[in-house]
Amino acid sequence: MPFLVPAAVGVPLDAPSYWITAHRRAVGAQPNTLFNELRSLMVLYLWADLRGIDVGERLQEGTFLELSEIIDLANVCGWYLDDILSALERRSSNVITLARHVPSGGVQSGEKRNRLSVIRSFLEFTSADHLSRLQAWPNRWPIYRDMREEFLNRLGTYIRGLRAPNRDDVGQREGLDPEVLARLRAVIDPDHPENPFEPQVRFRNFVMIRLLIELGIRRGELLGIMLEDCDVTGPRGYITIHRRPDNADDTRMAPGASTKTAARKLELSPRTTQLVYEWIAYHRSKMPGAKTGKGQFLVLSIPTGKPMSPSNVNKMFEALRRRVPGLPDDVAPHVLRHSWNETFSEYMDKNGISEEDEVKWRQKIMGWRDEASARFYLRRTVARRSNAVLRELHDDLDIRVESEGQKR
Repeated sequence: MPFLVPAAVGVPLDAPSYWITAHRRAVGAQPNTLFNELRSLMVLYLWADLRGIDVGERLQEGTFLELSEIIDLANVCGWYLDDILSALERRSSNVITLARHVPSGGVQSGEKRNRLSVIRSFLEFTSADHLSRLQAWPNRWPIYRDMREEFLNRLGTYIRGLRAPNRDDVGQREGLDPEVLARLRAVIDPDHPENPFEPQVRFRNFVMIRLLIELGIRRGELLGIMLEDCDVTGPRGYITIHRRPDNADDTRMAPGASTKTAARKLELSPRTTQLVYEWIAYHRSKMPGAKTGKGQFLVLSIPTGKPMSPSNVNKMFEALRRRVPGLPDDVAPHVLRHSWNETFSEYMDKNGISEEDEVKWRQKIMGWRDEASARFYLRRTVARRSNAVLRELHDDLDIRVESEGQKR
């Protein structure tokens, strides 16, 4: 599990560690989510160092932040981390400037809002802990409570004023066009002349990308599959996607090999069943350092035999985008998840499956707990269905206009 550790002391900060374990991890947040949230808290502490503010002391005393400091914090949350670090370096080197440094660019409004929301959650939780300790001092308790409420309300006002991340249909990620997906499936074959990978990793990459295309799973879910999750002894195999928070068998430093969705058992096609079996029996087993049995991962780095990192998956798709003509610049594991959902919708339409069953089956296969999650993966499908309705309306309108013209 990640922690926020100052480089100067090498020991995790108490308050963020308590918040991340007692509040965020306790409600089931995955390591990757915790990592990103701690990066937002890092902005708070870097800003505090830049302005000479002791966050812990302010919370303990109940002085919190002045209005000008809230505004300043909101502004700095829009900076890139490199700009914040550069400002800290100038401050520590006693460089005198005529005006406070303001970067020319910054993060998007949605990222700024996310940072401030995480910071507010942390300050709300930590100050609630301090407030609970004041019950023995009835004179101090209401003062701290009122100051805390006013501060959190002011900070919340600035967060609500920021534009939320864009959720409309224009310019958002979609799945691959059918012909592009067909080309991708072709070039990843180890014997294809345009295969962009080195010979020693071609079969592994072939199996990985087929699993992403066929099952619609996330990158972290793929990397989290263990040998015990694979049943490939019959003509049609199964892979079980498990949630394993804080997996003791996962020695990877970087987060990303985790499952955000619910556990589920997914059936493989006969061909993919055969490929997974071949990978385990004839390729993976011959790798130096590779182990078998309980607690061992399906996908390994070559030639080390260690669990594959998320960054190596990203490099694999970078090679595809760079070396294979005809593939779009956004080909990535998550785009294949969008492609799976669009293919699923087309199959449902073609076979006349009811909307109720479509939602139920999609949620089961994708591991979603609610229907709302599906809408982020259905932009192209919704657009296709909407345009089909528009075409019918247009045709009906044309018929009506033509009929009225004949009557005249």
